[in-house]
Amino acid sequence: MNWGHQLKELVTLNWREKIISLVLAFLFWFMIKAQDARYAPAYTMPPPARIPVPTSPAPSQLTPVIPPPVQVPSELEPTLSPPNASTKPADKPAGAIGGATGL
Repeated sequence: MNWGHQLKELVTLNWREKIISLVLAFLFWFMIKAQDARYAPAYTMPPPARIPVPTSPAPSQLTPVIPPPVQVPSELEPTLSPPNASTKPADKPAGAIGGATGL
């Protein structure tokens, strides 16, 4: 058997069933396509609502009120000088480190 004879048998054998299956496949495809075009998907989101922009400034009653700064008592003020000050730190005795090594 050659390829031409096999191809002819493939097409002509059960040709009625093959044509019916092609027609049914086309009809199902057409029905699904028509159904999809008819209804919009249910998962679409509506456009976001626009926030109105105020056209006039807010009245003075609605502006935020900032309290005045609190006065700190002198007992709570820091007594240490900043690290970059020109004063020298107090000398510590040599025994204060107590056996520390360089490594």
